Amino acid sequence: MLTKNEIQIWRMRKSADTSYLTESEMSFSERYGSSDSKAAYLKGRFGVRSFASLYASLAPSEVKIDISKSGKPFFANIEDLHFNISHSGSEVAIAFSMKPVGFDLELLDRKRDFRAIADRFFTNQESIEVKSAEESGNELFVRIWTAKEAMLKLSGDGLAGGLNSAMALSERVGLLADQRIHLGRLAWEGVIGCVASLDPISEVKIEVH
Repeated sequence: MLTKNEIQIWRMRKSADTSYLTESEMSFSERYGSSDSKAAYLKGRFGVRSFASLYASLAPSEVKIDISKSGKPFFANIEDLHFNISHSGSEVAIAFSMKPVGFDLELLDRKRDFRAIADRFFTNQESIEVKSAEESGNELFVRIWTAKEAMLKLSGDGLAGGLNSAMALSERVGLLADQRIHLGRLAWEGVIGCVASLDPISEVKIEVH
């Protein structure tokens, strides 16, 4: 079970059991153009309903998920339980917390021109650091990117909030529009992630399902 200021990350390795999902969720999944994106959505919603039902002692079908005005999903009928889903490639994971949480993960070997992206979306100092990192530049880019996106997902704005408005001061502390944010770093083979919270983070625990 969750404890105060703890964040639990569930890696979704199994295929989704679609019997857990609502008709509207199944209908929404058909909007995805690629089979991978559809599978990631189904895994995420399956995981949210599976673990929320355990945390809150409800049947999966009784878990009500709503969307805020900014587009962030939340539990409409469960108090003191928050979640955030992230996926990259075939990796899908869900962060659960008793406090609002933002979560992002990225594959390290994902192909991209990280220097060009840093030039466009990072601060000047962040861009300089990425470029000077040489072979490890991609890892540094991913660390900065996941911290920024975790903070923006915490706010509910996502990337629409602007990557320049979020800055990681360290592996544990960030700023979002001048508001102090607590960060927690996590990693497993080929993946780097970050969680963000308005409150101190006592522990980030990774589980596999």
